[in-house]
Amino acid sequence: MQAAFRPLTTYERTLLERLLEPDFPGRDALRGQLDVVTAKPVLEDGTLALQCGPCLPAAVKRRIPTEGACADADGGLITVLLHVVDGRMHELEIFKTGPSAGSKIINPPEPANLELFTPYGEAGVRWGAEEAERGGG
Repeated sequence: MQAAFRPLTTYERTLLERLLEPDFPGRDALRGQLDVVTAKPVLEDGTLALQCGPCLPAAVKRRIPTEGACADADGGLITVLLHVVDGRMHELEIFKTGPSAGSKIINPPEPANLELFTPYGEAGVRWGAEEAERGGG
């Protein structure tokens, strides 16, 4: 894996932008961090360590304020988590869950295909393609 932090690729930025679509505490500050965040691949599955330059910290209520999931080519579930530490983007974690947990990701997750989830409130808030098209959650 690459040793130094580098600018986000277009794909990585689009993936983060998708995770930041639902409304949740700290979201707007995290969106602002997209302009000053750099990345370093840490695992072959696409997981990235993230490092923010000078920015306003996000007042998130949980370390993982937003996540997404979609199917892989083998039917396994790919999960994408945004980790925030001290109000700053810290890690974009990508892995497979369910019966195919631990197996290699065949097709990287397409941002548009992610069903999003923010773990706030009693049951959390699901945000799928239908909600995104309507602009609501």
